[in-house]
Order: sequence, then C-alpha cells, then structure tokens
Amino acid sequence: MRNAAAARLSERLHGFRSLGDNCEFGFVQRYGGVEPSGLLRFSYTPMEDLIRGLRCGFADFGVPGDLRIAVSDGGTYYCHSVAYNIWANTGHPAGSIDPEVLVEREYGRLAHLKRKMLDDLADGSKILVRKVGRDVPDSAFERLSEAVWAHGPSTLLRVTEAGPDWRPEPARRAADRVIAGRVRRFAPTEQAWEVDLEPWLHLIDSAYALAHGQAPTDLGAGAFADALTLPGGLRRHAGRHPTQALSAYTRAVDPARLGTDKAYVFSTWVWIPETFGGERIFAVAGHGRLGWRDADLSRRGCWQRVWAGGRMRPNVDREPVGLGMIGTKRDAFWSFGARFHEGPIPEEGAAPTIRMPPARFPGRRLFGWLRSKLP
Repeated sequence: MRNAAAARLSERLHGFRSLGDNCEFGFVQRYGGVEPSGLLRFSYTPMEDLIRGLRCGFADFGVPGDLRIAVSDGGTYYCHSVAYNIWANTGHPAGSIDPEVLVEREYGRLAHLKRKMLDDLADGSKILVRKVGRDVPDSAFERLSEAVWAHGPSTLLRVTEAGPDWRPEPARRAADRVIAGRVRRFAPTEQAWEVDLEPWLHLIDSAYALAHGQAPTDLGAGAFADALTLPGGLRRHAGRHPTQALSAYTRAVDPARLGTDKAYVFSTWVWIPETFGGERIFAVAGHGRLGWRDADLSRRGCWQRVWAGGRMRPNVDREPVGLGMIGTKRDAFWSFGARFHEGPIPEEGAAPTIRMPPARFPGRRLFGWLRSKLP
C-alpha cells in the first residue's frame, strides 16, 4: 500500500506530547496531520518553571486568580499562569472575544488538560518532547527528566539543532528512557509556525521506532502515492514583469478529485544561476502551507530541492500547485523532477545529475546562426 508511509507517520506522531518551550512541536503535529490535545502543546514554558510545576504536580495551576489574559506581540490572546509562568496560546485573535469570557473558558479547558497530562505522565506511554538550546546546561535536562520520572516511566526525547548541514540520521538512546536527536534548526521563538518540517518528521519516526523496537518508515522513492502526474523534465522559468513581482508557474487542480482530508506535497529540484537577482523561489500545494522549504538563494550553480505541503479546500473549483518566483523578467531559474503526491513531506532522493542546465539560446545568436546556413 503506497500510502502506508503517510498513515504510519500520522500514527507515530500521536505517540508524542510536548513539554513546552514554545509552540513549535504543536505545529509539527498539525503539519503532520494530527491534532492531539495537550496542556503544553501550544504553550511557552521556561525550563525552570516547568521543572518546578512537575515537582508539585502543577498544584497551583488554574486555581482561582492564577490565570490572566494578555495580548501577544502578534495580536493573539494568551492565557498566562502566574504560578508557573506558562503562556498558553488560546487561538483567539485580540478583540475577537471578551477577555473575561475567554478566561472563564480557559479555566475549564486548562483544568481538563492538566488532569490529562498528569494521567499521561503516570501512564508513561507517551514520548515527551523538549527542545534544548545550546545555552541550556545538561544538568537542566537531567533535572527535568527526574521531575518527569517522579510521575511515571515516560521516555523523553531531547532535541537539539544540527545546523544547515543536517542530513537524515537515526535517533539514539542517550540513557535509559532518554532518546536524543537533531533537527536542522528550531523555529523562531515568536514565529513558531515557521517549522522546518522534514527533519522533525524524520526524527519523530526514528525516535518512535527506537522506543518501540520497530523499523523506521521507508521514506524513499515510491513511499507516497502520486496525486497527479506532472511533467518531470527540465524546465526553464523566467520572470514576467519589468519590476519585482510574483510570477507563478502553477497548474490548477480540482480539489474534488483529490479529497480535502489529506495532506499533499509538491516538490521539485531547482537550479539558480549566478546572475539571478530575484527575491524568492518557492513552492505551493493548495491552500496554505503545512510545511515548506523555499530555495536558498545563497546556493547558486547547484541543484537544491524546494517543496511545500498543503491541503485542498472544500467548495473551491481549483487550487494551485507548482512554483512561484518574486523577481523581474530578467530573472530565471531551472527546475527538474516535479512531483505532486500525498503525504506531509517529500520523499528522500538524490539530486539530479545534470551539472549545468543549457543556457537559453539568445535570439541574435540564433538569427546569426541561421543566416550562416543560408546559401
């Protein structure tokens, strides 16, 4: 079954719960197609406050007077626990609801999620995820682990940054009930939705397999079923405007033929010449973007993969799938190996072996060549 890889990734994502830091792992799960509930899933949670809360079972979390509504810099209502300095994203834009009404709802919602978290900790069946920055001492994670294990036998996943040279690698067992792994980068603190999804899903799959004695999911060629067959040959894309503007190289697809309950990915390899002066090259796959990797404009004269994941909206006639560029008509780039398939991330694969795409034949040179052939 060619869609088994996507189903397995979703199933494994359900086996993890966030220990806060910020909302990034909550978005990892969302972009991967799952929405488990969790007290800290969309919460900013400083390490020391988290340890303090775990040690007492968050006894004062949500008691009368503990919760306050505040507006974030991004214009969203957050619910702040004064006792433990936990900032929970309510999902409500500022001004969309009366703060007094909202805080009463949050008392009930967060009380339920606190009980559920304590039950999960006692059960120990979920893998608990915590990102660890370079400035966090090992002793802090050790104290966090001890605070978790006071409740039950949970396994912790310690996540660190590998940097731009990240490549898929297996998670490793760092200690009894501690798994360690790396992603390329963390999302910015205030833009936690800007997830670098591909490394995260590789790590989650590998960590789950290690914890449960199973094989990692095969994410190589053929892992995901094609949703639509696209021309995969070499193509040149040139800008269409005299000034910096969006040029789209997409095709319209019918959501009714694909289904609106699945994630889809458009991916392709792009080659950017040294002379490129545009601002951005990116992919699109339906409405919104559940995960993506834009072109790195600092990489010239080589192949790199760009991709985007998305969903199809119901009740719309067409959705765009393909590439976009912000640049002028003097800017151009090449693409090769376009795919549009089900799943949250692109399949693994090697870069094209085409070293240097052919330059476009200038009109004057072509005219001169034709004249030279005339009798």
